[in-house]
Amino acid sequence: MRKRNCTITIRCTEDERQRIYDKARRYNLSISDYILRSALGKKIIVVEGLSDVLKAQKAIGNNLNQIALLANMGRLKAVNLERIVEQHKSITQRLCEIAKAVK
Repeated sequence: MRKRNCTITIRCTEDERQRIYDKARRYNLSISDYILRSALGKKIIVVEGLSDVLKAQKAIGNNLNQIALLANMGRLKAVNLERIVEQHKSITQRLCEIAKAVK
């Protein structure tokens, strides 16, 4: 990870400062990250609903880890994974839709 060791100081009005803070908050970025991305011409994209999709994806991963743990302990002999596979397909499809919308 790179170390940011230089400081840039700017002057702005209270209104400008508040607008910068509001935009950084809207993009869920720190002030430094927002200003650097803006100044360096990087795209700043906000994807609505992504946190819900990621939460579902993590839940599926947790379920699979629990199944694997029980299987390794010898407590499971056979598992029907159809429901988990269907959930994974649905979540993956939603992620693809989000990715297409971002492009």
